[in-house]
Amino acid sequence: MVNFAIENALESHRIYIHPSISFLNLDIPKNVLETPGMVSIAERKMLYLLAIQNYSGRGAVIDAGSFMGSSVVSLAQGLRDNPNLKQLMSSFDRQSKPINSYELGYLPKPTNGSEFVRKFGDVEYRFGDSFLGILKESIESFEDMIELNIGDFCDFDWPDTPIELCFVDLCKTAKLNRHVSAHFLPNLIEGDAFFVNQDFFFDRLPWIKVTMGYLHEYFEWYGQVFTSSIYKSKKKIPKDVAEFDPFTEASLDECLRLHDLHPSVHLEDMDKFRMSLSRSYLMAIKGKTVSALEYLESIEEEFEHILDDEATNDRGNKFRLKRAFRQIQRRVVIR
Repeated sequence: MVNFAIENALESHRIYIHPSISFLNLDIPKNVLETPGMVSIAERKMLYLLAIQNYSGRGAVIDAGSFMGSSVVSLAQGLRDNPNLKQLMSSFDRQSKPINSYELGYLPKPTNGSEFVRKFGDVEYRFGDSFLGILKESIESFEDMIELNIGDFCDFDWPDTPIELCFVDLCKTAKLNRHVSAHFLPNLIEGDAFFVNQDFFFDRLPWIKVTMGYLHEYFEWYGQVFTSSIYKSKKKIPKDVAEFDPFTEASLDECLRLHDLHPSVHLEDMDKFRMSLSRSYLMAIKGKTVSALEYLESIEEEFEHILDDEATNDRGNKFRLKRAFRQIQRRVVIR
């Protein structure tokens, strides 16, 4: 097991971070707080801090999966408030902007044909509708900083220029995860770049955990902020290493080993539960449906004490367990 303990780590509810990126007492501008989106206030603070404190202008800033703008506005406002802003902006020519934002522009409708509506801040959104108008309005005051790339992320290539801050919130399929690894990770600035994967501590998407386990020697782990896992580049990732996809190429046993390298000592029960669910999805995707269902039964027993939240949270722990059973039984898991 890799040692992921952080010396003098700062801790709060679902937050465990390296002291050098402490944001727990940080005040952030109103627009960062109020921009609609799914990113938590703590994650917005973390991104704002990285942009205002750690960004030096040596490379680009990536926001992959901008949704309605909360993450990219956090980064852009941090750059704008960076005391070295003038010097930072002078390092980019007139044809380029420091932040590259990537967004498909809509969330897919439910496959069963039903309507699904959720509220993000003051914005009510119906899945399947375009939200590009909202995103463009959110970033309107940062046109000099943000290059907005609209469409399927896998249709975009990165031009092999250095990357200093990389926030990723779109690895919803193994294909997208592979594209992120192949295009962004070899260009992280050695020893300085921060890479944040927002979907790491999530109950599905096991390919993310497998990939980061495979690449663990190239990163120093800087902690968890809700579902985000934070890494600092330790050494340059060779292109051939980044292009190899362990999730699709390696055996189930090897994938399980890499999945289980994740930081675990500090995790609260809810996150341990979600990581265990991710492990069950990995088994199912790799063809071991019976083993996955048996493992789910053991998870249900181990985490029984946090499965009584159905009345207060309609998308909580009980919902996620039921969804895992249903999807694995019907063999309709994401991949």
